[in-house]
Amino acid sequence: MTPRARVLNALAGRPVDRVPWVEHALDLTVIAKAFDLDCTQHVDPDASRIEQHLAAQRLAVRVAHEIGRCNLEIPRHYTMAPRATAPGSHKGLIHSADDLHKLVFVELTQQHWDDMQRLVDAKDDLALSISISLGIGHIWQTMDLMAFAIACLEDHPLLRSILQRYTDFTCEVLDRACAMGVDFVWDFDDFAFNTGLVYSPAVFREIVLPYARQVADAITLPWVFHSDGNYMEVLDDIVALGPSGLNPLEPGGMDLAEVRRRYPDVTMIGNVAVGLLAAGSPEQVRQGVRDAFATMNHNHRFMAASGNSIPSYADPANVRAMVEEIHRLAVCPPSSRLKIS
Repeated sequence: MTPRARVLNALAGRPVDRVPWVEHALDLTVIAKAFDLDCTQHVDPDASRIEQHLAAQRLAVRVAHEIGRCNLEIPRHYTMAPRATAPGSHKGLIHSADDLHKLVFVELTQQHWDDMQRLVDAKDDLALSISISLGIGHIWQTMDLMAFAIACLEDHPLLRSILQRYTDFTCEVLDRACAMGVDFVWDFDDFAFNTGLVYSPAVFREIVLPYARQVADAITLPWVFHSDGNYMEVLDDIVALGPSGLNPLEPGGMDLAEVRRRYPDVTMIGNVAVGLLAAGSPEQVRQGVRDAFATMNHNHRFMAASGNSIPSYADPANVRAMVEEIHRLAVCPPSSRLKIS
């Protein structure tokens, strides 16, 4: 079975020969140290952006096959609505309607789509995703935090104006991108801490959710919802949008047993803690992998992953331990494998 087939089967709840390992973002310096690989990207300094992206993708394909990663991502530039943030920071720039001009979207020209098609065509046998936002996380991350808090109480039209811009852009992206040979959609919408939501369930349901539903309805591929933290309070609303999978199900945030009990037909993706990868021991990391498999690997609805990504501050020895343990546990019993002619 190809890596792509494993991912698509897991997202559909169909049997696989091995549990897929997927990751959003890998720090290649860490990966190079963990697996003694050459992760150098050789790019002509005069190369165009698309040539640089193709070079990066060729490297990503090679590394994925070397270490057993099953997925690949199109650079966010092509499909993700931007946030309006200060250079070099996550501080949102929008305070009022007067700042809406700061929210500048990529121009979706034919050249843009032609370049993206070249990346899609170079995916090899990996499962290729595009990144989007439903607006759930972007709405607060593109605004000054105090201005967002005030708008939640006093200026709902401003919130709706921002959300409408995000919705229009992302629906246009999905209309083209879902028909280009992409395999699945990965939505990124962080809006929770481990203690709960960044903003109230009332604002989420009354203001944000109707726009998120428009975007979700435009997705014609399997898709994954991502948010860090604990969003159990609105889990039913999120699942009602129709995701095939939930990620990363951050340790210490989500009640994994409850998620599995309530939604046996949603694929769980995760969740070895990033903090453990950074500061734990290899044996602690291996135990974290074992715990994830024991709690989440049911009904063919599981893909192994970290609790977010493989960041630059991860300990290479711990990353290697995680990947080795995932591959050790990934082989499925013969009775649960898909029979391939």
